[in-house]
Formats: sequence, C-alpha cells, structure tokens
Amino acid sequence: MNTPQKNDVIPMLKTWFLLIAFVFGGGAHAHAKNLCLPAEKIIFSFETKSKKVLSVCKKLDQSYLVYRFGTQKRTELQFPQNLDKASWKKFDFQGMSRGGGKANAGFGDYSLSFKNGNAEYTVFQQWNDEDDTYDIGVTIVDAKGKAITLAGLRRTQEGSLTLLDNEGKNISNMAN
Repeated sequence: MNTPQKNDVIPMLKTWFLLIAFVFGGGAHAHAKNLCLPAEKIIFSFETKSKKVLSVCKKLDQSYLVYRFGTQKRTELQFPQNLDKASWKKFDFQGMSRGGGKANAGFGDYSLSFKNGNAEYTVFQQWNDEDDTYDIGVTIVDAKGKAITLAGLRRTQEGSLTLLDNEGKNISNMAN
C-alpha cells in the first residue's frame, strides 16, 4: 500500500481548499445575480419570472441611490442616469410594518417609486402574517394609466426595502 508522500499531499490539499472555497465562497457569489457594482451595497434585488434582474443599490459612501433592471450582460434601465447625491430625492419611499406574527396580525408594506419619462415605477415588498402571503415585484404604469406588474421570485431576493428605514438623512419615509 502506498502512503501519500509530502509532495503528494500538498497538491491534494490545494485542490480540496479550492473546491471548498468555490462551494462556500465563490459559489455563493456566483449565484448572486444582482446588478450592483462592486462599490455599491444591495438595498433590494430579485429576479423576475422572465429572468430579468431588478436591483436597488446605494453607493457605499451613501452618495447615491440607483435602480437598475436587466440582465448581467445588459442593463435595460438605470435610474437616475446621473449618480450623485441628488439621486436620493428622485425616489419616493413609503414603508410600515408590524411584527408579532399571526397573533398580532403582523404585516409589512414597503415601496420605492420614481418617474422616468411618462412612466411611474413602484418597486414593492409586502407581507401579511395572517394569511402567510409575501410578494415582491415592480409595477409600471404608463402615461395612459395601463399598469403591468412584474412579480419577483422570492428565492432570489437579496436585501430588503426595509433597509431604507435606516436612510432617514438621505430619503424620507412618507408613511411616517
């Protein structure tokens, strides 16, 4: 029976280390499909049924807030175009929640809206503990009032619109 020599063990350990790093590190990152840039933090992101990704991101230094929609290869919409401190004021944020589960009729209703040209976009996150519902998505209303809702896939969700509650100096919660 051959016992592994020192020279045989080191390449084997490197292989195992790389495999573990991929599964627990790189693999987790590889499935993340948000559209945030490396210098940005995810506020809220999810994939739609049509395999498009919606991401709301903020710059790490909090100098801007941005909405992006598209794929990893092509961003179809970025709002606003100018990424600066004024970007925060181009969004309307509303949110409220009550904890306590079914016994306390717990719920959450959060939205982030903006106007782009003649269309109004509303990203939403809603839940109701009484009937165990949970919905995420974006509703787009055109100039004629026609609305379309793109439902988000909960299993792909990263972040939460509730994180905007902590951004009081940048964006006001109109529900308060």
